[in-house]
Amino acid sequence: MSGTASETSRQEALLRLARRRSADARARQERPAPAPADDAGDGRAPLSHAQHRMWLMERLGQGGAVYNVPFATRVRGPFDADAFGRALTGLVRRHEVLRTRYGQAGGEPYQEVTAARQVPVRTVDAAGDAARRLLDTEAARRFDLAAGPVLRALHVRHAPDDHTVLLTFHHIAVDGGSLEVIARELGERYRAELEGRDGEPEHPAPRYADFARRERAGSDALDAGLAYWAERLADARPVLLPRAAAEAGGRGEARTLSAALAPGTVDGLRAAGRAHRATLFTVVLSAAFAALLEATGEEDLVIGCASSHRDAAGARDLVGLCVNTLPIRPRLAGAGDAGALLPRVRDALLEAQRHRHVPFDLMVERLGAAARDSSGNPLVGVTADVLGRPAALHLAGARCEPVDIELGGVKFGLGLYLEEGADAAGARCLVRFDRGRVDEGAARKLLEGFAEVLDSLAAGRTRPLSAGPLPAATSAGAPETPEEQETPQDPESPQGPGLGVSAEAVAAVFGELLGERPGPDGDFFLLGGHSLLAVRVAERLRERLRVPLTGLDVLEQRTPRALGALLDERARARRRPAAHTPAARTPSARAGTVLVTGGTGGVGAFVLRELAARGRPVRALVRPESAHLVAADGVEVAEGDLADADSLRAAVSGGVDAVIHAACTFTSPEVDVAAMRVLLDGWRRGSFVFVSSVDAYGRPSVTDVAEDTPPEEPLTAYGRAKLDCERMLWEAAGTAGRGGAGVVRAPIVWGPHPRLRDQLRWGATGTLFQAARAGRPVVLPAAGAVPPSGDPWSGVPWIHAAALARTLVTCAERPPQGTVNAIGGHVGWGEFATELVRLLESPSEIVPSPDPAPGLLHRHRYRAEALAEDLVERPGEDWRSAIAAMLAL
Repeated sequence: MSGTASETSRQEALLRLARRRSADARARQERPAPAPADDAGDGRAPLSHAQHRMWLMERLGQGGAVYNVPFATRVRGPFDADAFGRALTGLVRRHEVLRTRYGQAGGEPYQEVTAARQVPVRTVDAAGDAARRLLDTEAARRFDLAAGPVLRALHVRHAPDDHTVLLTFHHIAVDGGSLEVIARELGERYRAELEGRDGEPEHPAPRYADFARRERAGSDALDAGLAYWAERLADARPVLLPRAAAEAGGRGEARTLSAALAPGTVDGLRAAGRAHRATLFTVVLSAAFAALLEATGEEDLVIGCASSHRDAAGARDLVGLCVNTLPIRPRLAGAGDAGALLPRVRDALLEAQRHRHVPFDLMVERLGAAARDSSGNPLVGVTADVLGRPAALHLAGARCEPVDIELGGVKFGLGLYLEEGADAAGARCLVRFDRGRVDEGAARKLLEGFAEVLDSLAAGRTRPLSAGPLPAATSAGAPETPEEQETPQDPESPQGPGLGVSAEAVAAVFGELLGERPGPDGDFFLLGGHSLLAVRVAERLRERLRVPLTGLDVLEQRTPRALGALLDERARARRRPAAHTPAARTPSARAGTVLVTGGTGGVGAFVLRELAARGRPVRALVRPESAHLVAADGVEVAEGDLADADSLRAAVSGGVDAVIHAACTFTSPEVDVAAMRVLLDGWRRGSFVFVSSVDAYGRPSVTDVAEDTPPEEPLTAYGRAKLDCERMLWEAAGTAGRGGAGVVRAPIVWGPHPRLRDQLRWGATGTLFQAARAGRPVVLPAAGAVPPSGDPWSGVPWIHAAALARTLVTCAERPPQGTVNAIGGHVGWGEFATELVRLLESPSEIVPSPDPAPGLLHRHRYRAEALAEDLVERPGEDWRSAIAAMLAL
């Protein structure tokens, strides 16, 4: 396409987008304002704009540990872990945002406060490098926002009077100001616990949900502010980050370079600020603009900075996310030296702060396609800040100091910082960068320039700016070579030249969600797309093509042609034979690898997904004919079978750090027991989690079955084999050098998977299903007999496969050291049959069983106390949704 035709097409798309947004704006003005999320009395509240942005980053696939907030303190002296646990529990009870979960309804998120409960503080003995690895691992562990909690506590005991306390939060619940509130209140509560008095503050804490409601209620008054930002950022483009040869595969991984500053530099910078009626931060921001101008040769630059909303009344004791991002775009043209930039940056910053009440996500929404460049890079990809001494707890009777824990992820492509010195440490300047976007050599040159500008400003010297970009300066994340920008087409594609099957699927989904089916190069943003729609596009394409995709991929590959090429490449990668590693030649595993048996089964498939979500490397034991079903990034395929002892030995060897044994024949107990023996013989280290069954309880004489209820006859052959495997595990777990063990007893498992669907249709519930599908009378199972029980209820315990997977992975990470139940709920036979009939649109009549003899279990109800937090139901995991999903397969 010629340049003129391309520009004409772009202008037409922009006109269509403007008309659509104008119509949307009129429609919003004409309809009544939406009611608050909790008007219905269900306890739900809207997210603040900053929280919504954080939630969206998680949904886009850009979360991980990047938005974890580790808060670690070295405690030298006496430390009472029990008193600290009680103090922490009181703190979380007081501040609701620390016990809030973030669900989703109708595609929109909400926040919901959960019940106050005791906050566990895990204690581990470790010192030296082992302690550091433990703290780093704990700080990087992902949170599940939908289930909560958003806080974890770890106590590492190095010696009797030497400890480290690590609190890890998700950023959706806290900011820097929150940590100061938490440190102050937690210290006061801890002292009160030691002294045996009530440490509860006199006044109730402000509620973050109220803060979010007030912010949302004021959204309609933001038009003037949004108009300002739309005009201020018109025609702005992402900074061309200096990049010579960024590391392949390193995108999203942080690297930090630092340079020491001469003594007195910070004092000199403050003096320079006073001379220009500016703060230290303004001076540092000016130096960042100067260094970036020199490195890129660009005189039109945007740097993002954080702005606090804690100036509102009552916000002093508020725990929550109260920050906003301000894009600063000063006039840089014609400034001969860094000193001349300072008043320009000061004026731009002051003007931006007058409009700081406008949420950044609304700015991005208003800008639309202009918020990113053609490569999908965000307008604000560079930040700058002044870093003070990190907060620390202050615990009575001990000497406390902060512990720096640096996470490996990065929020911005590039960050320039001044770190003020504390105690004997001198001040430093830092450059933190995404190593997939900025070459380290280019970053070092940028650091040198930043340090020189700071030094000249502090000394009051004139330092001319020499604008000249580094070689190959490119927009953050843009393809490095022309070849990478081209999308090879399949000449034999039935869709003709230009689009293959995947690209056609992309175009179709764009059309469904955007209301207009684009051509091969139709731009997602110009069609009216935005971040939340990108998440929905990714979800729909994942469902249809069974290929991994995130919302961030959609934002970066914005056309059907480009996104289709990415999907095709990922599909090819999953089919490559090289991804398979036969079990007989299994190499040494990567650190942290989890062996999962039964990777293609109804439980194992969900376990693989959960491990992938937590970033754990996986070795999946599967039959050779099914190996292609699990081949993916991060999954090492070990081909084998429960009946093949050699393949089991090879799979468990090679240094795996945990085993989740989910495979089972169901019909050959002797094979299951023999396979368990082989796996245990090869188990050398780490945890071992065995997926057992409630059938191992047999037929208890009590209706309410606790986790420590002993088994009672009669036992089925399947239940007896499970019980035998459990006993073998406990015997093996006592061997020196091995890690913790856990047995998870599960009931019927439901969820959207072909194996689980087949169990619904042909297993214990198959009689009901077949009768309903054929339109015959659906005869409910006999209640069965439990002598002491007069309870007329009869039904089935069940669990959603995703919930079971979460509990299994949690047990692998923190072995329960005992037998635990994983129960999602109990469904009466009558309501189960009624739902089947409804979903199948069957004319069947539901009738009680005429047989008084024991039929299908159960009158028994099973407790699941140890895993209660992991079993919290998430959207779509109720039993009705699970049944509907299985019937739809």
